Amino acid sequence: MKWILALVAACALVAGLTLSLVPVAPDSEAGAASSPAATRTRTATRTPTPTRTRTPTRTPIGGVPTATPTPLAPSAPAIGPGLMVAECAGTTANSARAIFLWTPSGAGPQWLDLSIFDNGFAPATFVGLGGYAPDRWGLVWDGLRQGTTHYARINTLTRDGWMSSGTLAFYTPVCDGSAHEPAPAADMLRLRDSLDAAVASSGINTAIAITDLRTGETVDVNGYDVRLPGCTINLFALMRVTVDLQHGRYPEAQPGDLIGQTINRSDPVTARTLMKYWIGDGDLGAGMNRVNDFVHSLGMNDTLLDHPPAYPQESMYGGIDNRITARDANRGLRALWDGRVLEPGWRDYFLQKMTLVKPGLNYLIPAGVGSGATVSHKNGFLYSEGWADNDIGIVWFQRGDERYGYAISFFTQFVPTKYGDIALGQRVSSLAWQWLVSRYGYP
Repeated sequence: MKWILALVAACALVAGLTLSLVPVAPDSEAGAASSPAATRTRTATRTPTPTRTRTPTRTPIGGVPTATPTPLAPSAPAIGPGLMVAECAGTTANSARAIFLWTPSGAGPQWLDLSIFDNGFAPATFVGLGGYAPDRWGLVWDGLRQGTTHYARINTLTRDGWMSSGTLAFYTPVCDGSAHEPAPAADMLRLRDSLDAAVASSGINTAIAITDLRTGETVDVNGYDVRLPGCTINLFALMRVTVDLQHGRYPEAQPGDLIGQTINRSDPVTARTLMKYWIGDGDLGAGMNRVNDFVHSLGMNDTLLDHPPAYPQESMYGGIDNRITARDANRGLRALWDGRVLEPGWRDYFLQKMTLVKPGLNYLIPAGVGSGATVSHKNGFLYSEGWADNDIGIVWFQRGDERYGYAISFFTQFVPTKYGDIALGQRVSSLAWQWLVSRYGYP
């Protein structure tokens, strides 16, 4: 209920702040045909009473035409919507603007629905503006929440009932950084200094980000540096599959099992199978494009999936590396935690799947966490001019009705010896755990 009230409060700020891109086209007017005027004729001889004759009427060849009624447009949904631009119209937390374009079906009045939850537009979780004329094809929406994933659709009221377009997911820009992400408090700044010192003393090329999932405060070391993600990027493909499960696109049993296998042994084969046959409907390129669209809709704009991990020969962009940043990874993990990607039941389903890592791969984040916490995480390991050993996830616990946790992303690369970063990874994880319990107490 809290998140529903939060949505209603947020959306109240945008209600009524719309501007049409185009006016409604006026109806055409048919010109009225006039019949020939009556004429008088006189006879050659004078008569007391002249006679009248009627001018003959003209009958078109084929008979008198009859009006043909305009056929009704067939019942069909609109195509789209697409996003022309998402931009900042000011510097406040609710000053993002989006310009939407779509192809109307002409089948009836239209509404543009908008939500910050990917839950199929469940009642009381979205706002709708309309009903617009059947030929309306664009809209400007001001006052949107900055730095947030939004979901939009066009809903058309046809003679056969409501028909909805596909759903567009997009991320609004950050217009005011201080409102979007609060400045770290003193205890988080001390955590950042400790992380920085640990990385410096190790001499290992490292990027780290830690985010308090209750407050949104984030600290990092090299958090904006582009990294080689390895199989950590598969986590977001698995998340995309779970979104499809939430919407009932296919039965859970087989893809759910493949999600578990991918997490358990960090298996690139099962991840590729999910991208091709579930996300991509048999087309690997389409699957990878949908994963990229998904991560970008979460605000992960520095992340790119060029090829399935372990399959560089299947590159979409000519053999470039996959890429990610620690900040991007935490942004995606936070969207998961906040329930914006998956509703609470499916979110917990996915967090549980992320705990299925086999013991031999629990040597980084889990090794630094104390008892009583749940570690939901995903490994990524590869060799490219040195070893890259990565781990991203959420460390959390529940006390009563409240949950406490943090997102953590740990990336290394160019490590000269295999597993040479284990001690650093465990030290980083321990520092983050000690910070959490010092702030919120033990589980």
